[in-house]
Amino acid sequence: MEEETARKNRSGQRPGEAPAGYWWAVGALVALASAAMLLHEAASWVLDMAPLWGAPVNVRAFSCDAHSLGLVFGYAFTQISSRRFSRLVGDGAFWVVFFVAVFVDVLAFYWCLAEPRGLFAVVAVQFFGAAAGAWFFVALSQVAWAVGTRLFMTTIVTVIGCTTLVVQGLFSMLEATVAPVVFELLHLALVPAAAFCLARAMVPGSCFREGYAAVVFAPIRTAPDGGKTAGAEGDGGSGAAASVDDAAGARESTGPNRAVPLCARLFIIVGVYGMVFGFLHVIPLALPLGVVARVASFLVGAVVALALFAVTLRHGRGVDVSLIWNRFYRFVFPVVCVAALLGPLTNSSEFLPALIMQACALYYFDALLAMACSVISRIINAAPSQVFGRAFLIRSVGFLLGNLIGSTVYEHVVLDTAAFSVIGTAVFVLLVLVTFNMNSEKYAKTVWGLLPHEDPRGRYERTRDERCSALAAQFGLTEREAEVLRLLARNKRPREISDVLVVSVATVRSHVHAIYSKTGVHSAAELAKLVECLQDKS
Repeated sequence: MEEETARKNRSGQRPGEAPAGYWWAVGALVALASAAMLLHEAASWVLDMAPLWGAPVNVRAFSCDAHSLGLVFGYAFTQISSRRFSRLVGDGAFWVVFFVAVFVDVLAFYWCLAEPRGLFAVVAVQFFGAAAGAWFFVALSQVAWAVGTRLFMTTIVTVIGCTTLVVQGLFSMLEATVAPVVFELLHLALVPAAAFCLARAMVPGSCFREGYAAVVFAPIRTAPDGGKTAGAEGDGGSGAAASVDDAAGARESTGPNRAVPLCARLFIIVGVYGMVFGFLHVIPLALPLGVVARVASFLVGAVVALALFAVTLRHGRGVDVSLIWNRFYRFVFPVVCVAALLGPLTNSSEFLPALIMQACALYYFDALLAMACSVISRIINAAPSQVFGRAFLIRSVGFLLGNLIGSTVYEHVVLDTAAFSVIGTAVFVLLVLVTFNMNSEKYAKTVWGLLPHEDPRGRYERTRDERCSALAAQFGLTEREAEVLRLLARNKRPREISDVLVVSVATVRSHVHAIYSKTGVHSAAELAKLVECLQDKS
């Protein structure tokens, strides 16, 4: 309830209500993510062996590697400079170029498939498409700042469910039932659909624009001693005192036995699981999957994963990093292990349970990772785009490495029952070592050593906003009056405030008059003095 109230104060909507432009942003993400994923999936459905320098090679494996490498570059590009990234996101001309480039990329993809000598050009097309999709995902993840846990859980289910239904359901069936030109036109239509939704999401006052222009976030750093972050679990980043167990865990983490920093431990876990998913993704290349088997494995896996996600996180009540980590080793770990150990049965036939378990584990892992990014960004007051970008970059690096290892195994090892048994055992041992030796919930309670970095100016702005919130509560200001008060404390003029809040100057002056009346001051100078006096008392 406290979390939802905090979101209400920051974004202006009632608890559980989506802020302005939120669902348009979600729609844009579903459309463009579907378009980017379809490049990879359509290549997997069509590509096979082709001659290269006189020797047959698996173009399908090259396509998978290019897709994974594109994801790595796309996520990495978002982390080069947060300021440059924010400027690009807010530039309308950039988005025009972006969507035109994506549209041309999809056109080039089908042209390459139609040309006998263009099959290897698909690799370059796959790289750009995946990079653009990853970049777009990180850009849209910024809207997570404006909503609480329950609504964001619904968002995760919506994005994964709709994207899977479009790519693995609708287009899988269309690929086998309609003319190629119809399939291609529908694929191309996803790009302008995404552009339209994004244009609606970027209207003045929307949560997407405010997340980059109006809300101040702290840069991310890691605690050198693995100590407590500014917010304990469940306190929404309020800086509440840690429990005795938390303090003990922090002391243990600084001891001589902790050779690996906490943030590195988290990165290793995410990267290794991504590597396992990448490896398991390549193994079915040996299977001649039909449309029904392919659709059933992904759709059933997604339904099971999203149902498990909703049930295990208790519909958003009290979700924190400790709960997410608990669900991770209680559910992700066994599902992945079962999927790997079922490999020997997959070799003999299209054994759907093994493929379903793989899909279920991947979707559940991604849903938990997205939920963790949202919670961590809230606790440490960091920009969601930076947290999402780093987490999924690590996941994608691991996935790429797993792809490369899987391709090597596929090319040089006979995948019989004995080989699958060895693979399943190796995956099980690796995940046991990583899951239970990269440590436990006590490290999750410290948010894995992640801390926001605050320079003196940032610290002053944060404490000034906190004083304004305290004054608003003390004198009974409305939500809009509290927003105006914070902007007045930042020395904003009525004209500037009207631009930020997208209201008329007269409305701003009315709010200012109400603030003066309720607080008993008569000028901006007296109001500033009242704020400073509150600081002296605290």
